[in-house]
Amino acid sequence: MDINFAIKSLQEETQQIFELIEMERTYGSEVSTQLKQIIMPLNLSYHIKPESISKTDSSISDVVLTPHGMVCVFNNAGSMISRPLESFQSDVLIRILLEVIPEIKVMLNDKRQKMSGRVMTLEKVAKELRKVPALVPSKPTAGGKSNSGSNSSDQQTTVVDMRDKSAQGQNQQDAMKSVLGEKQ
Repeated sequence: MDINFAIKSLQEETQQIFELIEMERTYGSEVSTQLKQIIMPLNLSYHIKPESISKTDSSISDVVLTPHGMVCVFNNAGSMISRPLESFQSDVLIRILLEVIPEIKVMLNDKRQKMSGRVMTLEKVAKELRKVPALVPSKPTAGGKSNSGSNSSDQQTTVVDMRDKSAQGQNQQDAMKSVLGEKQ
């Protein structure tokens, strides 16, 4: 009776372990995919401590995570092995994440600050350029009044053709001839 209970308990434990292994594999793959989506646009590589990959292999000299999610492991002999991030066991993946996520956070913060600075500059320039009067007078409205005093959102864009209408056809022909290399 005790042996049957022990066997049933083993079966349950084994089943739970199999389920956890599958969940670990699924989540590891998902985390790897999501991390690649974050680091790829940054286009930066990240150095990882060799101990994060292997606590026992002292021949590892450097480890680099590329923007494409490849982990390049360099050894003291000068050779390199590269493996996809998702191919590592979850304990190694977690150690890599613990190292890389703070660095990514700093990089994203720097990128956001730079972009924010550019946006603020463009916003200021746009605001100042709105103050510059148009070089072409605006077209009079039906009431004979000019649009120049109206709100900028109410203004219509007017295109004025200042070319001499009689010579317009000739100018286009000359331009075509010059492009095609023909002589008059």
